[in-house]
This record gives sequence, structure tokens and C-alpha cells, in this order.
Amino acid sequence: MNIMKLAWKFFVSKKSRAFFSILGVALGVMLLVISQILILTVERSNEYTLREKYGNYDMLVGYQTDKHHLTEDDITFINQIPGVKNSTPLLYPYIGEKMKIPEIAALPMYVGFKNDPLAKEHPFLNIDKGTFPKGNEVILPIRYLKSNHLEIGSEIELPFPPGNKQKVVISGTLKQNEKLENIAVFDYDWLSKVTSNKGKATVLMLKLEDGPSKEKINQMIKSKYPDIFIDNRTEMEKERENIGGLKPFVHTILISALAGSFLIVVSTLQMAILERKRELATLRLIGIKRYQLTLMVIFESMVIGLIGSTVGILLGIVLSFLSQRVVEQLMGFSLVGIVIPWKSLSLCAVSGIVITVLAGIIPGYLASKLPPIVAYKQNEPSLDKYSFLVRWLSPILLIASIAVSIFNYLYTKGPEWIYLLTGLGFLLSMFMGIPVILYLTVKLISFISKPFFGSEALLAGRNALRQMRKNIQIAGILMLAFVIGLTGYLLFSSIAIQAEKDIKTRYPMDYKLQATDSSLEPGFSKNLEEQMKQIEGISSISIPTALFGLTLNLDQNHIKNWNGQLFNINGKKQVHISLRAININEVTKFHSIKVLEGTIDQRALRNDGVIITKDLKKLGFQLGDYIQIGRYDEVMKGKNAGHRFKIVGIIDKMPVLPSDEYTAYTDQENLGKYFKINTIEQIQYNISNPSLSSVIQKKIDNLLNHPDFSNVILYDRQKELLTLHRQVQQRLFILLATVILTIFLGIIGLMNNMASSLRERSREFAVLRALGSRPNQVVRLALLEGVIISLAGGLIGIISGLVFGYHVLAGLEAKEYLFPWQIVLIELIISPLIGLAAAFIPSIWISRMNLIKTLYQE
Repeated sequence: MNIMKLAWKFFVSKKSRAFFSILGVALGVMLLVISQILILTVERSNEYTLREKYGNYDMLVGYQTDKHHLTEDDITFINQIPGVKNSTPLLYPYIGEKMKIPEIAALPMYVGFKNDPLAKEHPFLNIDKGTFPKGNEVILPIRYLKSNHLEIGSEIELPFPPGNKQKVVISGTLKQNEKLENIAVFDYDWLSKVTSNKGKATVLMLKLEDGPSKEKINQMIKSKYPDIFIDNRTEMEKERENIGGLKPFVHTILISALAGSFLIVVSTLQMAILERKRELATLRLIGIKRYQLTLMVIFESMVIGLIGSTVGILLGIVLSFLSQRVVEQLMGFSLVGIVIPWKSLSLCAVSGIVITVLAGIIPGYLASKLPPIVAYKQNEPSLDKYSFLVRWLSPILLIASIAVSIFNYLYTKGPEWIYLLTGLGFLLSMFMGIPVILYLTVKLISFISKPFFGSEALLAGRNALRQMRKNIQIAGILMLAFVIGLTGYLLFSSIAIQAEKDIKTRYPMDYKLQATDSSLEPGFSKNLEEQMKQIEGISSISIPTALFGLTLNLDQNHIKNWNGQLFNINGKKQVHISLRAININEVTKFHSIKVLEGTIDQRALRNDGVIITKDLKKLGFQLGDYIQIGRYDEVMKGKNAGHRFKIVGIIDKMPVLPSDEYTAYTDQENLGKYFKINTIEQIQYNISNPSLSSVIQKKIDNLLNHPDFSNVILYDRQKELLTLHRQVQQRLFILLATVILTIFLGIIGLMNNMASSLRERSREFAVLRALGSRPNQVVRLALLEGVIISLAGGLIGIISGLVFGYHVLAGLEAKEYLFPWQIVLIELIISPLIGLAAAFIPSIWISRMNLIKTLYQE
């Protein structure tokens, strides 16, 4: 007997069921294809953005202190390491302690580059106008030129300790960028000569071959130079590998799509076996062997996989081209064009076929185990016939997971990975226990709906239980969709809420004007503050320039509480702190200040008083003590003993300056009187009248274009929030696509199940019609059955998703927890709608069947 030919006949005889199976496989393969095409396309496009943002090099090797440097022999050794393709040296002549040289501290940081292609990949060499500097030439930031009334071609005198000052010509400007505001670029050879660093390099930029791993190169460099600093550019690598954080979520789609396709094929082939029990029994009676029955089912699944994979690849390629604009909008940059990875697509096709064949092994094995006599019985296996794994292991694992999780939370306070482990255990127990949970849930829903639908609710529930084996896979698919949806939403929401709080903490108000001088005490004229006050619709706070100071009376017993740098002043250790003027009355209009001790009265500050943060208190300062503060450069030169201020208050932190930890706050008059500081470092403001927003921003832009304010840059908190919201939107879009796809697979499977189930019970429905039931009653009964099945699967998914989601948050040490009542409500509404959508067409078919013909069928 030709098994393959027989399998083909069985396949062709049930075209509708075969269509659903092929569609399920095609959707899974289609998602595989789309993901492979779009990931490669986005990676190619993202590479251009990364090169512009980070530069096209792989490693930085060198030192962050002036105590060590790379010699020519060191450079030669590193260049000879296998895998190093090219290198170029960088020189930072004033780094570490040398940065504190007074004549250098107020100037942009000197950096020396060689004039070669690799050096030009460094972000610091982002030249706007002009040419690469030669000897006695320099490239400076645009704002530095504007604030000093210079231009390209101007001559400027700069210090080069330990040597004398040198006159250099400005050969170009750097592009306007916050990171380049404090950089001065010189020719490497010339700079090393005038700073007495001939034959020395601070850092070496490396470009690696494609083959060798960074880890091996790291080990070789570290073994030779244990104290060397290596920047593996992990930020760039992470962004490249994850494509801006989207790659893991794309993989989630693939896993869910493949899992859904797998369950669809298993469900379909199981239904085929149940419907062909008599035919299979007859084949057994005429001598066909068990393994031949298994091969027949596997061959049928292979045909489904082959056709589905082919259709999926074609659909995936077409949809990839059609979705290009959507991807561009989500990613925020233009794609270089759709790239088709043919090798990966071949693997996708093979994967689709292999997974489908694997899905056919279970029904094939069940078919071979089917005794010929039992095959003529049409009853579904009862609940008590399910395996030990379902009846006992599932509840044991469920109870153990919950117990361990609660015990860890209340008593042991163990590592966070325990929550991830117990969450996975809970999810696995729910999945294994679907037969039992589905049985109990269907019973409960039937009982609750009885007052609304009468005996039809009980009858629909019994029909659903009769088809238990067919409905288990469908419940699993819906559970998968809802778990992904709830867990993903909980995770994204928690991260987004915390990130938004961090941004609002970093930027207490909507906008900030910040001085960008390279000096230790940057500032701009109060004239800008006065002109800002004349703009209608603005609420602002001015933050005067802070004193870059040193303590002069630090309690030596509390030095151990300081993790920063210590300065030896007159034989005693002192620390750097800031002394900043603040208008408490203005601050409290916008933010409350948490006072730990004393007062924050402005009059007390004006009378040589200061308030300190709780961090300064750790250095031994108490309420009522005097803190003596001097200007850094004057103290280092021994010119000034500073001034004493009385501590009148201790606060948690200053809300408008959350990052100022070791800071003392006084009145503006004191800074002007004792330290001659009368400039503004930043202005924070809100636009109180949104209708005037565009007009206000235009006025501010005009102010900033004035040469007097060339050292001021505008920060927009809204832009930061928009970037965050765009990232969240990208991930939610991926999440939504995953959930919709999985639900669609569930609808296909449930529709197939309902069609098969109603076909088996066609004579029962015919009897109902013969006894006087109207067609709409038959339709209502079939629809109610579909609703009960989908609602049961949805409830299981909601419970599993909530519990698993909270375990994931706990395992990731999330700071924000919320109950996603909107998502739960949506899923509760969607669950019965899925059943209605899946059962609608089969129910219409059964209501229009030929009554006489059906009753006379054997």
C-alpha cells in the first residue's frame, strides 16, 4: 500500500482544514521572513547613524591619568596583536592632576590628532568649517570663537606648560555640539613637541579585523599592561546589536508566532485523526502497521509545512517592501533600501517545514496508538484520563512557585533571580495544567451565564467539554497572547514611568538656559535674565553662577566619608564643594524643599548664613557650625583664606538642582560681596501660556543669537520626553503586533475547531431543528460555545500574565509597579469577541444545513 499517496488523498479530502493549517504556518514563516529582512535592513541603515554618532573604530586603549602614557614601543606591540587592523594615537597633554594647572583650567581641553583617516572617525574631529590643523594651528568650538570675537584665520596666544605661550592660528571650527564645546584640536606631532610629550601618546584608537574577538585582544593587552584602560565601546555595540533596543522584541514576535503555528498544526492534525478514526481503524484491520500510520500523518504535516513556508516567504518579501515607510517612522531615520538575505530566508523555509513536521509527530504517535475497536467510539477522553503530569505535577509546581515567592518576599529577601525562577515555574504550571484549568473554567462560566442564557449556557458548556482535546491548544494560544500582552505592558510601563521621572528630576522645569563656558565658574550676564522677564508667558528661576570652592576647616576625622579627591591645604586635607546662591522664595513657588534641620529663611542666608545638603553633613558639618569656603584657584595659589558661613539649615536636596550633592547655598549678595560673582549660570523656565509657545521660543532664539549670549545653550525637557515616548511607542507597536498575530492564530485555530466540532454534531443540530428550534437558536448555541472557549482561555491568560508580569518586575528590581486595569479590561472584552469571530462562519453554515439530508446520513 502506498502510504504517501494515501496521505495525499486524506489531505485533499479536507481542503478547508488544510487551508487553516497552511495559513497558520504561512503566518509564522511570514513573520520570520519579515523580521530577517527588516532587521538586516535596519542594521545597515543604523550603521550609518552609529558611524556618525560614535565613529567607525572599535576600541580605545590608554590611560586616564598623567602618571602613565603609551610609548612608541607600546604602540608597536599593540599594532602587532593579531586582529588589530589599524591604529592612530591621541594625545591629551593635560589630564589628571595637570588639568588643575590654573592657566589651563579655564581653557578648552587640548587634544592632539594625527591627520589620517582613522583619527577623523573620532567624534571630536567633527569639523564644521576650515581645515585640519598643521603646526601652530588649532580648531576651536564655534561658541568659543564668538565669545572671544575670533574667526577662522585669527591668531590667538595659548599657554603650553611647562613651556611658554605660543601664538597659534585658528584653522577651523568644530560643529556646534554640546560634547564639543570644551575641545581644542591640534596636530598630534606639533602638540607633543611643544608640551614635551615627544614619543608619548595618551590613548590609541584601534580598528579591528572582522574575525578575531575583542575579548582575546583585551586579554593580550591586559596581560602586558595590567593598569591600562580599555574602552570596548559597549554603548555602540549594544545599540548596534539590539537595533536601538528593538531586536529582543522582534525575537518575541518570532517565538510567539512559531509557538502559535506549532499549536495550530498540532490541533489541526489531531482533529483530522479524530474525524478519521473509523478510516484509520479500517486500515489497521486490513494489515497496515502502526509506524505506517505515524508516517502518513507526518507526511501530511510535511505537505502543510512545504506549502505554508512557500506562501509565507512570498508574503514576507512583499510585506517587507510595503512596510518600509512604517519602519522608517518608528525608527526615526531613513532606510537605505530593503535588503533581502536569501540564505536566512532559506533557513526560514526549512524552519517552517521542520517545525510543522515536529508538530505532526504528536498526532502521528496518537494515531498509531489508536486501537481499532476503540476507534469506532466517538467520545472524547474524560478529564480523569489525562496524564500524571497534568493531574499532579502541575498543581505541585504551582503551589511550590507561589510558596517560594511569598516566603522570599516576607522572610529571606533573597536574590532577585528567585522571582524570575518562580515566575517561570508558575507560568509552566499553568501551561501544563490547561486541561484541568480549562475544564474548571468552562464549568464556572457555564454556571455564571445560566441566568442570562438558560439551558443553552449549560448545553454550550457541555459541548465545549466534549471537544476538550481540540480546545486545549486554542486555550494555550490565547493564554500565550495575553501573557505576552500583559507582561510586556507591565515591563514597558514600569520602565517608561521610571525613565520619565528621571528626566523630570534631571530637568525640574520644561526648559533650561545653561552657560557653556569652559571656565570653572561659567556664567552669562544678568542682562539675559532681565530680558527674559520682559517676555510674557514665562515663569522662570535664575540660578547664579556657583563658586568652584574648597573647604578650609574640614573635620579631619570625617575624611573617610569622602570618596572624591582630597587636596592638601596648609597640611590638612580638604575637599572640593560648590557654594551657590539661591532665592528660596522663588524656588518654593515651584517646588517644596524638604528641611531636615534648622531654617531656610532667606534673611538668615543673607546674614552670612548657608544651608547645606545631607551629603555635606556626612563630612562632619552640623547645624550651627561654621563652614569656611575659599575659591579653588585662589586657595591653590595661597592668595585667599576664603570666608566663614554659619550653617542655618540642612535640607535633603535642592529640587531645582537635584544633581548638586556637595553644595552649600547662600544669598546672592554674599557671592557678590565676598567672591565678586555676579553672573547667571542657568535659567530654568516654564511656558505658562501654551498658546504663546511658538512666539516665546522665537523670541528666546533671537536672544541667544546675540553675540553677548553666545555661550548659552538651550535644553528642552520636552525633546527628551518625546524621545522616550517614541521608544516606548516602538516597543508597544511591536508588542501589539505580537499580541494581534497570536490572537489571529487563535481565531484561526478556534474557527477550525468549531467547524470540525459542528460538523461532527451536525445530526444533533438537525434533530434540534426537527424538534422546532429556529435557525437563530442554533446559531446562538454555536456562538455561545465559541465564546465560552475563548473566554476561558482569556481568563487563564489574564491570571497567568499578571502573576508572571509582576514576578518579572520583581526579578528586574523595578521601582514602579502598577495594575494594568485598562489592558485587563480590554482583554476581558476581547476574549468573548474572539469566540464570536471564530464561531460566526461555522455557526451560519450549521444553521443552513439541509435538514432532511443530514438526518438520513449514516
